Amino acid sequence: MASYLVLTPPAALRNDEHARFIADKFSWIAFLFPAIWLLVKRQWIAGITVAILQSTVTILTSEPRAMLAGLLVELALRLLVALEGPALVARRLESDGWTLQSVIATDDLALAEMIYDHEAAAHAPGDTGRQPPALPQTTAKSEGRTAFGLFENYGER
Repeated sequence: MASYLVLTPPAALRNDEHARFIADKFSWIAFLFPAIWLLVKRQWIAGITVAILQSTVTILTSEPRAMLAGLLVELALRLLVALEGPALVARRLESDGWTLQSVIATDDLALAEMIYDHEAAAHAPGDTGRQPPALPQTTAKSEGRTAFGLFENYGER
């Protein structure tokens, strides 16, 4: 099951309409075009590093004996970007002052938005008369912790 990180802009309330939902999913676009995907997501250093590594691997694979090693390095690089790219985007937003509000375990973005709206309405200060939106019956909150990315680093050392 995938999870979504919910980040809000600096100095925004929990129920801000500009909240970003970042999915922890394999990204086929990042797998096919890792350097370009990173540069589009404004991951400058990582994007330039991946572009340089891809160029170096391409040059090295012109040697027939290094072909297999070069292909394995290229595959590993593409897999790393496709799996860890969303975590890089989340870290960049947090370094820009965005606040991590919630981690929601679901595969569907629309359902993640509904769950987050429900949580935000339940924790809204001063809105005692407002009822949180109804959730579908299948959305029970999981007891386990949800991890984001391969290397979990939120709140841990």
